[in-house]
Amino acid sequence: MLLGIEFPPTSTEWTFFVAAAVILVGPLLFERLGFPGIIGVILGGLLVGPLVLGWIERQGVVESLGDLGILFLMFLAGLELDLDEFAANRRGALTFGAFTFTLPFVLGVLLVIPFGYGLATALLFGSLWASHTLVAYPIVQEHGLLRDRAVGIAGGGTVMTDTLALSVLAVVAGSVGSDARPVVVLLEVVVGIAVLALFCAFVLPLVTRWVFAGVGQQRGARFLFIVVALTAAALVADRGGIEGIVGAFFAGLALNRLVPSRSRLMEQIEFVGGVLLIPFFLLSTGMLIDPAAFTEARVIAIALLSLAIVFVGKLTAALVSGRLLGLARPQVRLLFGLSLAQAAATLAAVTIGVDIGLFDTPLLNATLIVVLVTVLASSIVTRNAARRIDPPRVQGERLAETVFVPIDVVDDPAVVELAARMAMAKGGTVLIGAVAAAPGSPLEAARGRAEAAERLVLGLGGEAASIVRVNSSEASAVAAMVAEHGVTLVVTGWRRAAVAADVVLGGQRIDLVALADVPVLAVLAARGQFRRVVLAFDRADLEQHVAERDLAIAVAIVAGAAARERVVVVLPEGVDPDLLARFAAAGAEVVEDGRQRLAAVEAVAGDGDLVLVPSRPGRSQLPRDAGAIAALPVGCSVAVPTRPHAGAGLVTGTGTLVGSRRTA
Repeated sequence: MLLGIEFPPTSTEWTFFVAAAVILVGPLLFERLGFPGIIGVILGGLLVGPLVLGWIERQGVVESLGDLGILFLMFLAGLELDLDEFAANRRGALTFGAFTFTLPFVLGVLLVIPFGYGLATALLFGSLWASHTLVAYPIVQEHGLLRDRAVGIAGGGTVMTDTLALSVLAVVAGSVGSDARPVVVLLEVVVGIAVLALFCAFVLPLVTRWVFAGVGQQRGARFLFIVVALTAAALVADRGGIEGIVGAFFAGLALNRLVPSRSRLMEQIEFVGGVLLIPFFLLSTGMLIDPAAFTEARVIAIALLSLAIVFVGKLTAALVSGRLLGLARPQVRLLFGLSLAQAAATLAAVTIGVDIGLFDTPLLNATLIVVLVTVLASSIVTRNAARRIDPPRVQGERLAETVFVPIDVVDDPAVVELAARMAMAKGGTVLIGAVAAAPGSPLEAARGRAEAAERLVLGLGGEAASIVRVNSSEASAVAAMVAEHGVTLVVTGWRRAAVAADVVLGGQRIDLVALADVPVLAVLAARGQFRRVVLAFDRADLEQHVAERDLAIAVAIVAGAAARERVVVVLPEGVDPDLLARFAAAGAEVVEDGRQRLAAVEAVAGDGDLVLVPSRPGRSQLPRDAGAIAALPVGCSVAVPTRPHAGAGLVTGTGTLVGSRRTA
């Protein structure tokens, strides 16, 4: 007691003060020294915890918020995984995932058995090193390598390794404290995982869409429902005899496409989780460390052997996978660096292991040493490898990642709905833009139009945000919005094909195609929701205009996802068999018709279809067939994908322009 004042205080205010100070200062200090920020929080927890300074206790506030933080950590792990990358690199992801999980897992199990630990402890300890966390992902983003094949394989492998590692945790944790036979315990865990999977795959997305389209239109309600959803999945897992973090991870996977990565909702989740709850989990984990035990020979031996297992296992997996998949040496190093860090799933599993009594202090301390070393090593290896790899010349398309709708031009709910459907199909966000020529009543009118369109998207269950600019030049305002917000999809109106000098947007003559610097899709007639996609080619599209053909295929993939993969491809007779096989392999229905495209489409298209017609480079980008198809007496939408800078611009005003660009 100092001057009659008790120190350290035991009040909640003191606990929050110390915790917040550590969470704030720890990452800033260590990042300035060149170390990952999470190391600062963990070591800060060690410093202020009961085993060193004793300023705050782990029991109570810190432990409770840490428990919620671990749920947020695993929920975000599932939410932020790129499922499109996994699908695009399925073979590579499965190959690498199998090696990078199996090798460290087997070696980890064999390591601890000679130290006198039981089989359950050995299995859980092996699973710690079988997963990996993409801590170094920002480094590849910084070097423009997000679309590199090695990065896609590492990201896809994360889906596999995290799922398998958490499945091992579920089985081991379910067997602890049970007197039933191993076969019965295993059966109970399998049933629990099956129930959890069904809940997350079917019930959770269905309820989420319903809530988002209703009360979830309010931002606060939408975020609170996310908390309800992740804790509900954790509760289902717990009632099924599985650890709650498995349920949280499955919930993240289930809501992956319903929470776009660039949305305001994702910002709220990352803010609450990343700024407060997850750091409290790291803080509480640091408080478990006994610094006196770090000098014990047993701890040092386990830590060194575990580091050898992680480095050898992950390196061998990268080398073997790289050889089988034909990766270059720098890509193999990049694959190794990205898979080296042990953080999210490892920290979660080791904490559970301590709580259920499988891990003692030496295992905990050895694990935390490995976490600290691998996180640092991963950053170093990844940065060195990234410097030796050139970014892909053509970045992969993310057509529906950020959809921009200039509402001054598109005042048609069906157009906004069409844009929303395409964005929602790929987990994208709709960005509504409005321009006012002057403050006052023009500004209020523009704001009202933007808010109405935003409410429409939210009412469909999608994610939307709106921007209103005051600018006498709509051209510069639209160009700024597109550039500043990383737009990948522009949706605006269209009247008729024209030369670039005749492009009209809001009463001004501008070339929207040049302004947006993205491919465009001129939609002549928007019916909003569509149930099938018809991709119509003629012979010139297939033989002469390859770039336009490929863009149309890319747009059809996005639109097909919104139509539940119902895609029909109309082709002239005598097409290259390899091209036919390509469409068939993608699951599309192929129709060969020797007649002119208009007649062929008329025989196939129907009410509720979206017909895509590739553009033609030159002064007139929109084929005459597009207008003729739009005039058919069927209720279909007609759209023409057009590359930026491919020739003339487009007169805008009533239909839709859709563009895409990937920015690394």
